[in-house]
Amino acid sequence: MCEPTRLEMFLTRLAFFLCGKSVYRTFAERLPLEGGERVLDFGSGMGTVAFYSARRLPKGHLTCLDISKRCLNACRRTLRSYGNVTCLHSDASALGEDSFDVVYSHFVLHDIPKNELERVIPKLTGSLRTGGALIFREPLKDTDKISTIKRLLEKNGLLLKESRVTDIPLMGNALESFYIK
Repeated sequence: MCEPTRLEMFLTRLAFFLCGKSVYRTFAERLPLEGGERVLDFGSGMGTVAFYSARRLPKGHLTCLDISKRCLNACRRTLRSYGNVTCLHSDASALGEDSFDVVYSHFVLHDIPKNELERVIPKLTGSLRTGGALIFREPLKDTDKISTIKRLLEKNGLLLKESRVTDIPLMGNALESFYIK
């Protein structure tokens, strides 16, 4: 497991402060949240999306899961004012069945090798309750990886509700997809 460099952490923090509203908040605002859901931020990193989604869950709970200890320490600092957040240092193997109403992932799945996605996607879909939603945003530049992600989600019983292409400042074009279990 590879920890991000200090430079990568700095650049992510800088993007959060400079572009947080246009990049991370807009994604969090599109999540289907009413306030009482159990939500998983898969690959939460430093908590950039979680910062905006946690406040939308006054009666719910957000679990931030990441394989990086360094990122999770930063995530804890980012979310220190929220009492409805748990940070979990693990991979997808820690996920239980039917645990979440919403699972989201922001610019994470494309970094997972294809053979590992074969293991991760079933764990993500299995962690969703019936009727739950899985939402991801991924860069469009790797269409082969996006095709793999979509195929695996559908193979594991999720139905595509909607997709859209959006331009993300500093990141380029991205695909946002919303699946239902």
